[in-house]
Amino acid sequence: MPKYSQVFLKDAAICAAIAGALDEESFDSVTEIGPGGGALTEFLYPKYPRMRAVEIDKTLLPALRARFPGLEIVNTDFLQADLAQVAGPGRAAFIGNLPYECSTAILERTLLYPGTAAAVFMFQKEVARRITAAPGDSDYGYLSLLSASRASAELLMDIGAASFSPVPAVDSSVLRFRPRTYFADPEREAAFRALIRKAFSHRRKTLINSLSLCGVEKAVSAGAVAALGLKPTARPQELSLDQYASLAAALAAK
Repeated sequence: MPKYSQVFLKDAAICAAIAGALDEESFDSVTEIGPGGGALTEFLYPKYPRMRAVEIDKTLLPALRARFPGLEIVNTDFLQADLAQVAGPGRAAFIGNLPYECSTAILERTLLYPGTAAAVFMFQKEVARRITAAPGDSDYGYLSLLSASRASAELLMDIGAASFSPVPAVDSSVLRFRPRTYFADPEREAAFRALIRKAFSHRRKTLINSLSLCGVEKAVSAGAVAALGLKPTARPQELSLDQYASLAAALAAK
């Protein structure tokens, strides 16, 4: 596995399809995260000549600059970068074949950035399933709820491991995100995110027990759960986005 846990997509037809996933979106700038060898960039750069690419691995820069003269490449860690400076003013689109080890952190940062207008990302298939899982699914959790609260996520395609170099042990999936506003109040959203982190920190426990292990008094959480009409035996993966938002508001008012 290369440095920074990246595997590089080598199927040109798939790269073209991923780049085309931005065609229907409205934005002012395009930023590719982790261009690697430039397989996806080859289809993005002709469409968006003012795009930027963020690449943490400085050993890849000479080849990228030689292949795409004029492309603005920012050699930095996307997770530490000033996104307003990287993406520029206006509505930003983000796209990329994300490094496995930090894909969820990149997604969270992108979804929470107020300037995001669209995003198309490739993940490990199992991670994509966690993002798009519905209440009651075994994969449903923090990532599902964070995504649902910030965007609509659409599965565009699954990609077999043979389309990458080096060949990984897992398949991949491409998701498109269209941001939306669920929480108008930042404080309520912060309380919601704190709650779902606690709820899924012990996902095999009941919701009440999971919260109690994170410092929420059982009597308080039990009362709030009952007020929502839920059974005391309800587990974290059973609640919907609306129910978690209501529960967070109820607990914050205690």
